[in-house]
Amino acid sequence: MNDKEMEDNVVDEEVGSGSSLSAYLEACREGYMDTVVEILGAGSVKVNDTLDDGITGLHWACINNRLKLVKYLIEQGADPNIKGGELNATPLHWACRQGLVYVVDYLISNTLADPNLRDSQDYNALHLAVHSSNIILVVYLLFSCCDARSEKKMYVDDPDSSNRTALHWASYQNDVFTVYALLKFGADVSKVDTTLFTPLHWSFMRGYKNVMKALVEAGSDIFAKNDQNKDSFDVAQDMDCVYTWKKVLVECGRDPKHNWSLKKQWISPKTGKIITFLAPYVILPISLAICTTSSGLAIPKIFASFTVFAFCIYLVKLFIIPTYILANNPLPKSPILAGVFSATAFWCIIVWLYNILPKLIFKNFIANLLLSAVIVIFVWSFFKAMFINPGFVPIPTDNAIIHQQIKELISEGKFDTDHFCVNTFIRKPLRSKYSRQNQKLVARFDHYCPWVYNEVGVRNHKLFITFVYALNLAILIFTYLSIEYFDAAKDGYESDDEDNKMFFCSLIGEDLCFGYNNHQFHFNLMIWCLLQYIWIVFLCVVQTFQILKGLTTWEFSLLSFRNSNKLNYSTIPTDIVNDASQPVEPFPKRRHSEFSTCLHLLGIDQFILTIKMTIASLFSKGKQLEYDPLHIAIPTDYGLKQNWLDFWIIGEVKWRNIFYLPIEGENNLNGQVVDYYKLYEYPSKSSEEII
Repeated sequence: MNDKEMEDNVVDEEVGSGSSLSAYLEACREGYMDTVVEILGAGSVKVNDTLDDGITGLHWACINNRLKLVKYLIEQGADPNIKGGELNATPLHWACRQGLVYVVDYLISNTLADPNLRDSQDYNALHLAVHSSNIILVVYLLFSCCDARSEKKMYVDDPDSSNRTALHWASYQNDVFTVYALLKFGADVSKVDTTLFTPLHWSFMRGYKNVMKALVEAGSDIFAKNDQNKDSFDVAQDMDCVYTWKKVLVECGRDPKHNWSLKKQWISPKTGKIITFLAPYVILPISLAICTTSSGLAIPKIFASFTVFAFCIYLVKLFIIPTYILANNPLPKSPILAGVFSATAFWCIIVWLYNILPKLIFKNFIANLLLSAVIVIFVWSFFKAMFINPGFVPIPTDNAIIHQQIKELISEGKFDTDHFCVNTFIRKPLRSKYSRQNQKLVARFDHYCPWVYNEVGVRNHKLFITFVYALNLAILIFTYLSIEYFDAAKDGYESDDEDNKMFFCSLIGEDLCFGYNNHQFHFNLMIWCLLQYIWIVFLCVVQTFQILKGLTTWEFSLLSFRNSNKLNYSTIPTDIVNDASQPVEPFPKRRHSEFSTCLHLLGIDQFILTIKMTIASLFSKGKQLEYDPLHIAIPTDYGLKQNWLDFWIIGEVKWRNIFYLPIEGENNLNGQVVDYYKLYEYPSKSSEEII
């Protein structure tokens, strides 16, 4: 039975029995526009008529997200402030309780609906929006009604009959995004309800760590007592979350040895970062020097070398890193891995200057000259990529601008977390992603790289690739020159050839055997570089493949996963949905696992996917799988040549433009200069590119 037949049935059954009002309310509930128009047009029912429960047709249209019908009823004179139902609530209350952003927006913007009205439970629109747990609706009301210049002004800390504010309810629900949003709008963490519970006390009901942490960082009094004379520690004990609570306090810089007061650090965070970065400059050479396996006791020395390296890193993690990072898993978030790389490069340069160059400067002049040039390139690009702004999307300082962005997204049917960042309150440009490391939105986000201690985005991606390519070449040249050095140093060296009879030497050859026996530090450093070369090769292959496909690392990683019904808090009414209003979402949403962390750091996960896609392209021609990442529509793929040019060149295709770096968010896409800070739709493709 289609909708029209169902509407006819409603009219026949209800009108025929003399119950036009029931038919009208039923049609409003089901969204039968034609039936509503017919009944109101007949004059037998007024738009605000109700049964004994006081519920109007507008109530039913609002709670069921019938936006077109809501607009029609308002045009016919429906009262948006009329109260009805068991809770004596307005249509706005009903829409807020369900988290229906588009209906709420229409009522707030186009009618006399009052968000400050209360239902029988003494909840206003903001309380009910928080109850809905739809962060998008909460953000909308904050910018529409809680800003100083709002026409329909609401107080963010307006209490209900129990003296509980929106922050109390968000903390109780452990709705971390809503807690963040309310705090940004000045919600008071010290407010108490009738039981003297603060928002912090209510956060223990479900014990979500991030909510507790946000409230503590916002200045909550951890020793405030409720009406039962219990402080936060007592409430945490009652709710069986003492361990989590104490962990939160430690991560907030509180000292358990001094009654949880703020811990005084013995060095500044900046100094701590510098020490962390420079520590491998000392740790690495000591570890390599210990590993003198050529003189015997190979296994104990290798074990001692690894033990010293790991123990020193542990000391840095225990005493230095906590001065600026208190969260879990701090090593990848610290400059330690960048320090390991730069220390490796530093000692390679020292060995090259003091060992290789004096002996081979004329014999291998071209190789030495090339290595010196490559060293300059990768050192410059490394530090530039580390310290440059990777492409943080600017945050408007005027709430009116953000409110305008919200209204634009609503008009386009795209006001959801796919298109609006609830962490930074910015409209999300395409290809951007929120960085939890820097708590900012990064334009054309590629990945966070611990080896350069920075995000890789639109402004430093070219630098990062230059660094990786140059480093790849530098390791090959350094290895070649090291072997040549061992060969040159071996000439004229008297040996009883006993060393060359070793099984290990028979595997690696005379030149390397000489280095192993007589230049152990140099040999160890070369082997260490070759070990690093493994993941660098993975990185080079994957990044090159991604560039040619017009993808970033983040987008590429999402190709492994099926598109799923991710909660993006969209409540776009079904009666106005059309193809134009639907967001382009070519990439599925990524899921994380603990095992993926190591693979991700080394780039192996991306390399595996690259191999899979390459093999699939050879053996799956003519086959169409249910989900095929190889043939998924990629909106940023404009062909191999164009993708490659877009990555390296800004503006016209000229040699000089290769050396330009983005000043802000500008970069090429399909041969056009686009601003990735404001990119909300992709350049169109030609018919050949679509095929």
